[in-house]
Amino acid sequence: MSFQADTNPHRRSFPRGMVQPEQGFRFSIDALLLACFAAGRQHRNVIDLGTGCGVISLGLLLIGQKDRSTGESFHILGVDNNPEMVASAQANTEKLDFPAHFTPVLGNVAATNEIPGFRPGGFDAALCNPPYRPTGHGRMPSNPAKLSAMFETETRTEAFLEAASRALTTKGRLYLVHLPEHLPRLFNHLADAKLAPKRLRLVHPHQDKPASLLLLEARKGGKPGLTVEPPLILYRRECSPAGDVVHQTTDDALAFCPFLLCNSSRPAQ
Repeated sequence: MSFQADTNPHRRSFPRGMVQPEQGFRFSIDALLLACFAAGRQHRNVIDLGTGCGVISLGLLLIGQKDRSTGESFHILGVDNNPEMVASAQANTEKLDFPAHFTPVLGNVAATNEIPGFRPGGFDAALCNPPYRPTGHGRMPSNPAKLSAMFETETRTEAFLEAASRALTTKGRLYLVHLPEHLPRLFNHLADAKLAPKRLRLVHPHQDKPASLLLLEARKGGKPGLTVEPPLILYRRECSPAGDVVHQTTDDALAFCPFLLCNSSRPAQ
């Protein structure tokens, strides 16, 4: 999939050039992977819980625009509790010419009744890239914005899942990215929120390395039955003309997520 024919230069260069707070949390590859994981089905009303600078929603819009007829309804409500992130998301949607399809708002997933535009049962899909780590598990950054984006200091994962369940219509789909080591507690929290895991894909940095991320689709009120898809391998090791070892993005990863092309080769650590 290529966006090079698009007349908007910001769409052609996506995700490069995204507006982000200088001192805050910066989006990573997990957001791009989640956008592509959620793109397999066409949705009409989507909510992005913890939208940050809007990268997941905007990536989904970029992919979805090529498969939709002109004028077809498709809207995403992005929710974040950080005013700087909401301002960045607004700037990004204007740069990419998506203000009619993406509305970032200030709100807390733990208080959905106070979120502007939130309609219980009014969304057929939810996107969620929550903080991965409980407080005290790992090195905690001193920057408050980074801390709240990476650790469950303000809002726990179960609050995101409960908000998704309230937002979704029956049989609506949740798309989530998280860490594999938290899969057991994720399954417990999903069950409490009446969300049934339906599709799982593990993401490995290299073929010989353990999974570093998981991509999960769940359905509200869905029946039991989980499909585990083939693993997604991100990189292969190659030797550059200068003799240095580099990590090259695999063909499978590029086919799954064309946004990775912007940084398809990097030096090995």
